[in-house]
Parts: sequence; C-alpha cells; structure tokens
Amino acid sequence: MAPVAVNENYLKTLQVFGDVNEQLNVAVEGYLTRRIIERLKTIRERLDEFEARYGTSYRAFMERMQLDEEFYNQTRQANVLWEQDALEWMYWNEELRDWTEKLDAFSKKS
Repeated sequence: MAPVAVNENYLKTLQVFGDVNEQLNVAVEGYLTRRIIERLKTIRERLDEFEARYGTSYRAFMERMQLDEEFYNQTRQANVLWEQDALEWMYWNEELRDWTEKLDAFSKKS
C-alpha cells in the first residue's frame, strides 16, 4: 500500500499513547466503523421506503410477484415502475449484506 502522510503534530501526540502505527490503526478502525454504521443507516432508510411502499420485505415481495398472480396484477396496476423499484430494492439489499459483513469483520477483529 502507498505511504500515507500524517500531520507531524498528530504523530508526536500519538507517541504519548504508545506505538504510533497501532494508534493509527485503532483510529482508522474507529473511523471506518462509524462510517459503515452511517452507511447502514442510509441503506436501512432506503429499504424502509420500499417496504412501506409495497407493504412487505423484498424477499416476500419477489416471492409473491412470482407466485401470486393477483398480487402481481395489483402491483403492476398500482406502480408501472415496479420493476425498476425491484432492481433498486435488490441493490439496497445487497448493499446491506455487504456493509454488514464489513462491519462484522471489524467487530470480530477488535
């Protein structure tokens, strides 16, 4: 990985707390954890919007669209863009899984 420039004053202060590399890794891990949690909140908001719009989870929605002809017809009539919604909904579900795995990896490492 490429070297990273860190403010000299930060480095001097970090030395007070121990090994600078260890302190930097702890700081970056904390920062990344906070950012991932923020990302997960955004993802959850998007998923909540779709669940409110269609009254169900993504998995149940897709299952009903495939197996319940009446639900399929009602959904098509109520929202002609349901297929685009389904694609975006799938994307946010995958994002939730990916970012949750990243957060779990940090949690297990700590």
